Amino acid sequence: MHTKIPSWALRTLGPDDHVAFGESHRRGTLQIAWPDLKALRDWAKRQGWPTPWLSFEKAFLARMLESNPGFKEALRTSGIKIQMPLETFTLSAEAVGKLDALYEQRSAEGRPERWATLVEELREIRRAVEADVVVEVEGSGPLRTWQDFYSWAHGRYHMLEDGADKWIGDDG
Repeated sequence: MHTKIPSWALRTLGPDDHVAFGESHRRGTLQIAWPDLKALRDWAKRQGWPTPWLSFEKAFLARMLESNPGFKEALRTSGIKIQMPLETFTLSAEAVGKLDALYEQRSAEGRPERWATLVEELREIRRAVEADVVVEVEGSGPLRTWQDFYSWAHGRYHMLEDGADKWIGDDG
């Protein structure tokens, strides 16, 4: 996945997350904070890990996938920080109320003022759902798929599709 997953929808991996790491890697939903690559190469050499000039990061992750002890050691001492999507996230009634307020806010002339901000907030929810985070919306049902998200967002903020310059389904 090439889209940035919102920070509120992520959790940092710990030493017991080797299996989850592999699953998230396969889905392409890992968010990785790489340390200085020269220092990481030096660390990998000291461990006897491969350090190819091309695709070093790919080789490093492949080595982490190989064994639970290697995964734990890399997390503990290499400086790499890895996050993956949460399984679920609850969007509180208060947070939904803030989204509603963005939708309702109008200028003195009656024009929407905060729809661009609302679209960005909705895009974050969509990105989380696309990364397989089940977003539990208080007062509504869970958002498990893009279609669930769109049905909820369009049903609640139906004028956005025709009236906003940017759209919730497009990251352009």
